[in-house]
Amino acid sequence: EIQQASGEGILSTHDMAELPDTDYEDYLSKWLNKPINIREGFPLQVLLLKKKENDYSLVFSFHHSATDGLRAVIFTRKVFEYYNNNLEEYTPIPEDIRIYQKGDELLQFARKQRPRVDYYYTRLIFSLFRRFIFNVLPPPTRVYHDKHGRSKELDMCFHTIKSIELEGTEAKARAAGVELNDLLLAAGYRLVEKWNALHGKKSNRIRIMTPVNISPKGFRQIVSNQASWISPYTTPEDRSDPVKLLKKVRTENIYATKNRMAFSLVFFFYICSLFPHSIMKMMCRFLMITHTYVDSILITNIGLIWPKPGSTAPALTNIGEAQIVGVTGSAPVVSPMGISFSASLYNRNLNLSLTYRPAIFSREKAKEFLDMYIAEIENYPIAQENS
Repeated sequence: EIQQASGEGILSTHDMAELPDTDYEDYLSKWLNKPINIREGFPLQVLLLKKKENDYSLVFSFHHSATDGLRAVIFTRKVFEYYNNNLEEYTPIPEDIRIYQKGDELLQFARKQRPRVDYYYTRLIFSLFRRFIFNVLPPPTRVYHDKHGRSKELDMCFHTIKSIELEGTEAKARAAGVELNDLLLAAGYRLVEKWNALHGKKSNRIRIMTPVNISPKGFRQIVSNQASWISPYTTPEDRSDPVKLLKKVRTENIYATKNRMAFSLVFFFYICSLFPHSIMKMMCRFLMITHTYVDSILITNIGLIWPKPGSTAPALTNIGEAQIVGVTGSAPVVSPMGISFSASLYNRNLNLSLTYRPAIFSREKAKEFLDMYIAEIENYPIAQENS
């Protein structure tokens, strides 16, 4: 839905020099935790924050009902293109074809996957049985936390793995015959187990929520939620050998991609939508109360941000006369998970952010958790694949 905006209430500005004692992360956290009322305004707010002379942050905050991470990046780029007045360099988006279609586009797209996968519906049904029945007990391991509050406010901390260190990590992944995403995921399993062991807590089954882009080709430029997810799990035996763990993660990811496992949730939520509203509310309350189906942590990789065609270099490097130094995303946090990782590549740097709930994790513990994850990525032990 395209709406005409007056501009009021969307953009706010703040100069840190006016309040020299204000902490950057504290101010950013307070601003991001302001509720977005989608009934009265737009599902978007923007902050221009002057950190110091010639150093600014431009922050886009979206209501999660309006868009996912990938489409948020597309929207942000479009704003910059308008500002830079260079829209003519790109092919205009064709007329929105949704107005000529009936029904749910993602459901129709999910059904079209059938010819590409043998026993497609059988595999999807089995996937749902694994998710909602076989994998219920034992419940996923929870990450140790040092606080027990109920507030749903969020905070975050950041780190950038520079291009030199990233090249070494990518070279290790290639030598092991895996992708960077596989290494990020395997490092996440080892992180949770090591973190819990450090605090005297045993880890059994660890599940990691991994968002998957399932958008149809004609809808990728439309700002909306077009993501599903998979929740691969590992046992203590899987994690005992880091080399075998990495191979298992790689195998699971290939299987899920090849057999379109992320589409199982599209069918599941469609079936749920057929029930009366009262039944849906009861199901949601059950899921919220039991917490059984909430994974240990979330790890998402948005990927290359605004790359040039056929290159890893960014196609968009400036906003007017200001140079873009880095682009960082922040993922939502699901309770009782309490913590999420988001990764993105811009100008050959891997930007990592950890989003957490201060009611559960202190800032010191959150930063320690992030530091351990970075060390796990950079020092992950691998075995070179036989040529």
